[in-house]
Amino acid sequence: MNFFTPVKPAKPAFQIRYETKMVSIGSCFSENIGKAFQKYKFDILINPFGQQYNPISIGNAVQRICDLKAYQDEELIYHHELFHSFDHHSDFSRPGRSETIDLINCNLIEAHQRLKTADMVFLTFGTAHVFSSLDSGKIVSNCHKLPAASFSKRMLEVSEIVDCLQQAIARIKQLNPEIKVVITVSPVRYFAFGIEENTLSKSLLFVAIHQLLQVYPDLYYFPAYEIVMDELRDYRFFSEDMLHPNHQATRYVWEHLKQTLIEHSTCKTMEEVEEIIRAAHHKPRNPSSEAHKSFKIKYLEKISRLELNFPEMNFKLERKQLE
Repeated sequence: MNFFTPVKPAKPAFQIRYETKMVSIGSCFSENIGKAFQKYKFDILINPFGQQYNPISIGNAVQRICDLKAYQDEELIYHHELFHSFDHHSDFSRPGRSETIDLINCNLIEAHQRLKTADMVFLTFGTAHVFSSLDSGKIVSNCHKLPAASFSKRMLEVSEIVDCLQQAIARIKQLNPEIKVVITVSPVRYFAFGIEENTLSKSLLFVAIHQLLQVYPDLYYFPAYEIVMDELRDYRFFSEDMLHPNHQATRYVWEHLKQTLIEHSTCKTMEEVEEIIRAAHHKPRNPSSEAHKSFKIKYLEKISRLELNFPEMNFKLERKQLE
């Protein structure tokens, strides 16, 4: 007898291996999944513009990365003693104009090179709500705590979402014809505008994705939203705000993703990586004992063997801890 509704993601035609190079763009949920890949030493670039939530900002970011169109000084705004870009998270904001532009453009160049050679890109959408600057009419990724009167708020139309993402996906495939595109909808709920607005917002995203899948049948949709909403229907799986999935829930979705997208033999290697990470964090009672020295040598040898077989792995932190 089942006491929950099981979600069984469809198996894609591809599998992730350690050789797979990835880029993840989108919401905070995409960042959580990206960090899970990073933990297991996969080669992944996470959110080169910082966290983004609406599909127009994400689609525009993708096109700008593909076109390698550098940001100019006049695209920044100054507020609360920092220079900001409306396309970027506040992590990119700096006190100086030139250092802000340099940081943004360095990340843009890296993202272009990574997307050009990547095997897979994850696009995670959070909301169909958008804010537009009243000065320029441009949809922004981040309001940077400017007064609410500086923006207008609205809900995107399905056609707008589809048109923007079609152009973005076509541009990705023009830059990198072999790349696989994985789409997800963030399970984080946005109640700032009410429950009904959140439901409508997510619904618009799902309809747009359904239409995209008709145009690009090789796109893969991973049901992260459905896993949280249907399998984890309990507030113990959410953080204190009751809106964001907690660590346990994120880990649960990660396990689903792992079983669905990652090659079986790669999962075995991931177990070895996790063993090394645990060993590196081990706190011995007697650090100078012969037993602990042997323990460290054993795991340093495991690191060397994995680095030889998988040159893309980076165990710099674990080596430092063990040495």
